[in-house]
Amino acid sequence: MTTGSGLKLTFGRKQLLLIIASIGTAMPVLYGQGNTTAVTKSPPEDTTVKLPVFDVISVRENKSGTNAFRSRSTPDGISVENASLLMLIRQSYAMMNSLDDRFLRVPDWASKERYDIQAKVDPSDIAELPNLDATQRGLMLQALLADRFKLVTHREVKEQPVYALVIAKSGLKLTESKPDDTHPDGAEEGHGNKRPNAIHMSRGHLTAQTISMPDLEVILTQITGRTVLDKTGLKGNYDVTLNWAPVDGQPTLLNGVPQEETRPSIFTALQEQLGLKLDSQKAPVEVLVIDHVERPSEN
Repeated sequence: MTTGSGLKLTFGRKQLLLIIASIGTAMPVLYGQGNTTAVTKSPPEDTTVKLPVFDVISVRENKSGTNAFRSRSTPDGISVENASLLMLIRQSYAMMNSLDDRFLRVPDWASKERYDIQAKVDPSDIAELPNLDATQRGLMLQALLADRFKLVTHREVKEQPVYALVIAKSGLKLTESKPDDTHPDGAEEGHGNKRPNAIHMSRGHLTAQTISMPDLEVILTQITGRTVLDKTGLKGNYDVTLNWAPVDGQPTLLNGVPQEETRPSIFTALQEQLGLKLDSQKAPVEVLVIDHVERPSEN
């Protein structure tokens, strides 16, 4: 897997959400306005299943100054390196694919300061860990954040600007995926390797095979910087090739030489190449509000 100039991954819903969302973690926190309705309160979110708790927890500030971070499960717990509190909140609340405007009242330090965390369960609970799903592990991480960061949150539904992904008036131009098909109808990995169910994403370019509209919704959310909601009604999986002009202010280079950008905007590209359209609207969006949080004491 690579990030930055390119992104390659075997297509899977969970992997896509984790990797695509990590690209957007450096975006500034936005504070929206509008009507809200309280939904739930934490910490942590309620569960009817009694889960293991982290018995031994070490939290230390990481002052390496790098952006690379890692979070992984270990045989007896979790190991986190160089992660901000906001990254951990994203992971624990299953909001890895959400933009920063889905998190309200986030203190500045929570997105800038980085931490290393080593957490272990009691030896008597180790055998239970392999049986836990992602939601249950997220609840355990929520409990850790409540304990060490004194994190208290609640969810609200808030009206925010969104893009509705709809079928363009010119008609759909997507190609439905064929079972067990490979390139050229779908995606081709680097070095000529052909593999079904793969995505290749680089700056201003997306090639994917067997992609659903909810997964395309996630990618477009990160490209446009605004929450995208799938309103197409399409239930199938599709082969997609999309080329657009990035709006990051960086020139397109060819052998190190800046080139004149001739590709269309992401909005025009979607209509011309896929027969899809992004409509600017306002819609109810669930957000996570930080009610209280503290810097942790190291140990």
